[in-house]
Amino acid sequence: MRDIFSPTLVPGAGGKMYLDLVIALNAAVNFFLLWLTGLIIHQKTTLKRLAAGSILGAVFILVLLLPSGSSLFTWLGKTLLPPVMILVSFRPRLLSQGVLLLLVFYFCSFAMGGLVLAFSLWGKSPVDFSRGIYYLPTPSLFYLLLAGIFLYILIRWFRPLLLEKLNFHIPSVDLQLEISFCGKSKKLSAFLDTGNMLKEPFSGSPVAVAAYPVVEELLPPELCQFLNSNKKMDWNLLEKALTGINNAARFCLVPYRSLQGEGFLLGFKPENVKLWQKGRNLNFKEKIIIGIQQEQFASGAEYEVLLPLEVWCCAGRQES
Repeated sequence: MRDIFSPTLVPGAGGKMYLDLVIALNAAVNFFLLWLTGLIIHQKTTLKRLAAGSILGAVFILVLLLPSGSSLFTWLGKTLLPPVMILVSFRPRLLSQGVLLLLVFYFCSFAMGGLVLAFSLWGKSPVDFSRGIYYLPTPSLFYLLLAGIFLYILIRWFRPLLLEKLNFHIPSVDLQLEISFCGKSKKLSAFLDTGNMLKEPFSGSPVAVAAYPVVEELLPPELCQFLNSNKKMDWNLLEKALTGINNAARFCLVPYRSLQGEGFLLGFKPENVKLWQKGRNLNFKEKIIIGIQQEQFASGAEYEVLLPLEVWCCAGRQES
């Protein structure tokens, strides 16, 4: 009887390939697509989870050797496999987050498959269609590598745009940010702003933007007097206000650029920050900066602070 680990030939267009090579190749491609999915939406995971998810998808090819395996190559089988791979690789804690990961994974898979098919047709390589699957010949490994490089370059180029356009689906319901500063604490209703990419230039910490009236009670009286009497940043008066404050080192300036222009936000570094969602503490432990916007947010706004996307991603990594 043949040993189960011995090389096995499987048919394909233009020749045959060893089963070992087919599984290894599929695992490598799955790993690349899963890693690319996490890269696009800034979803962190571990290499072990990515490897487990990619191997799970690759081992699915073994059903080719089973007499009843053809039923798994129906739309049902091909639809159930990607969600399982996403669950194993990323362990999304919310349904909507898992759906977003699945959609991005489908996008990467279709883009990769389309590029390989386009390169194969462009190179006049024979393409065979059987049992609902396109079979490419062994020489298409070159096109596979070429498609992967091309897709990676495109993703890296358009990643900022993809982050902004795709991540608005990330659930930001009932988010609250609790800020502790100067011995005082306050909980603010928060909104996940995917367009907020602000960072403090020296520490690289993400910047959450809050309107001055909602954080006024946390600030020293000298600084409140300055902000109440100055609509524009007067550097001399700001220096005098900070001179009389004991914890002046906890304040900083954050450069920003918007459609209305550019300038600086006065920011402060809280001693402690907690992120809550629906009354549940997300155990957020990263350092962030609170940027003070002197103007109030739009009338009717149900939020008091704008959270950058990186804050949510860090909370997700720490909870997982």
